[in-house]
Amino acid sequence: MLQQTVSGRRSFLCLLLPAVLLLVGCGSSDEADTSPDQEAPPSGPSTQDPGADDEPVRELPALNNAVGFDVFREPHARLPVPELPSDTAGQMEFDAGLPEPVISMPAGFDADSNSAPFFRNLANLEVLAGDIVSIRFEPEDLDGSLPGMFPQKLPLGGTFEDNFDGSKTFVWQPLQEDVGILRFTVVAVDSEEPGLKASQDVLIRITLPDDPSTIPNVAPMLETLRDFTVRVNDPVVFELKGQDLNGTIPTLEVPLLPPGASFLQHPRLEEIYVLKLTPTVPGIYTLDVLVRDSVDPSLTATETVSFTVLDAGQFEGSGAPLKDLGQNRDLEIGFAALQSFYHQPDGAIYAAIAAREFNIVTPENSMKMNIINPLPGHFEFSGTDNLVRFAKLHDMRVHGHPLVWYRLLPEWIMQSDIADRERHMSDFIERIMGRYKDEIDVWDVVNEPIADNGELRQADSVWYEAMGESYIDKAMRQARLIAPSATLLINEFDISMAGPKFNGLIRLVERLQASNVPLDAIGFQMHLFSSYSSFEELRTNFATVAALGLDIYITELDVSISGEGSPSAAELQLQADVYRQIAQICIEQTRCKAIQMWGITDQYSFRSNFNPLPFDRAYQSKPAFKALQEALAK
Repeated sequence: MLQQTVSGRRSFLCLLLPAVLLLVGCGSSDEADTSPDQEAPPSGPSTQDPGADDEPVRELPALNNAVGFDVFREPHARLPVPELPSDTAGQMEFDAGLPEPVISMPAGFDADSNSAPFFRNLANLEVLAGDIVSIRFEPEDLDGSLPGMFPQKLPLGGTFEDNFDGSKTFVWQPLQEDVGILRFTVVAVDSEEPGLKASQDVLIRITLPDDPSTIPNVAPMLETLRDFTVRVNDPVVFELKGQDLNGTIPTLEVPLLPPGASFLQHPRLEEIYVLKLTPTVPGIYTLDVLVRDSVDPSLTATETVSFTVLDAGQFEGSGAPLKDLGQNRDLEIGFAALQSFYHQPDGAIYAAIAAREFNIVTPENSMKMNIINPLPGHFEFSGTDNLVRFAKLHDMRVHGHPLVWYRLLPEWIMQSDIADRERHMSDFIERIMGRYKDEIDVWDVVNEPIADNGELRQADSVWYEAMGESYIDKAMRQARLIAPSATLLINEFDISMAGPKFNGLIRLVERLQASNVPLDAIGFQMHLFSSYSSFEELRTNFATVAALGLDIYITELDVSISGEGSPSAAELQLQADVYRQIAQICIEQTRCKAIQMWGITDQYSFRSNFNPLPFDRAYQSKPAFKALQEALAK
């Protein structure tokens, strides 16, 4: 059962329970009285502890595609969207005039031999919402040839029309949702050297007219969906969102709802409608969705939702599951779970592959402070609670991530008084570990404390600003007090090769060990490219960590493929070779305890453009998956 927040300050245990101290590594009771690292957090302002009003409530099954476990949702209304601060910097840049173009050129290029293309007769533009923007782009080149050009990104509804005379015209009608400053960028490309480019920004300031009724009311639309592949007879859910550039919320309808399907408005998010159905035969499915304007109900648009359904046999694994091969070596194989995967159309096959292949799971985002504690006294536990339930169902361990990190903090922490931050850090550790200490026994306590130069991260860490490097000691000690038998990690990136980052980490570890600060393992974040070749350095770094008496967890592994479009067979094989060699190095090192991919499928990777994971977007295994199997079975 998930734990409620534990009341009281566990930090006082070093003072109140001397008999416990030898077990948890706090030192003697006299040391607890005198060492500043072992004092309780200072008294002073704190925030309200989680209460009954923060406990998630059961969600209607029609809103998710979870199989075998119940999904819970937040009990309270959605947080209000904060007002965005005025873009003072953008206004100043607009007033300063047209930005200078940015020139890029290939390595070794002689700029004197070929001048970069450019645009004439451009200026920043100020328009009212509802007006038609028309900007003519005429690229020129002093060498006499006609450059090519393309826009980096078109705003919704904008076009870039060919005038068939070497020029093109950007045409766009901004509406209420576009008020502010738009940066529109067009890239001119040299006709002789395609690597020689000039990127030109034009700033467009959009303001509301005195009479907003003069802005035309345009038809709403459906927010664009990516392509999805699902398994036959699996439940499929689509969270459909209408979009209206006039700033209102449209309603959605499905005129021909399939037999057995449901279509409900979301109970918390009025702009979301949830379509749930179960396809029973393979094929390409299409459904029409009617989007109706909320101001003028006669103004509608029909959009199509489509997805691919494959036979179950196309998702069956070939060979032994990774987790079984790993168990033969006392090695856990895991992944980072997409937050709320059970609300994605393909959530059922995502969960099935995860259950088949892995025995340890990390919450990719749901445990981060800006998610769990976005406002003082406001807590959102459902994402992590649901992941814990899923993990229990499939006998997976949960790897808690992260307790203390300098990034993805709520704004109220970033703006908090420095004197209060130790208390805020302590509260968060206590609340999260207290809630999950019976379900989670491995934790990334401190995440990414080392800067690129090997020194401790200082200027960009609110925790270092408040406590200096002692914030690490305090966090590790408090984690040990709350969960005496848990495995406690420091998790860091760019330590899979020799260099100042790894050297700085080792200096930190040696200092912590000299001070009897609890630390059990180092987490190696390995977001690599297929060109990675520092295998001997990785082997040496593993040995260095092991020699310090620490275990090793590969916590965040993915291997990106450079280039655009679908990777070639050769590129996929290079990727597979990196996965294979990393697995082999972990197997060789007896203190390497886990290999955890940062995701399952390229579909949801934060590096999705680089196809970095062992399963592709349609959940078909790649050579990287086979390479992991072979390395673990060898």
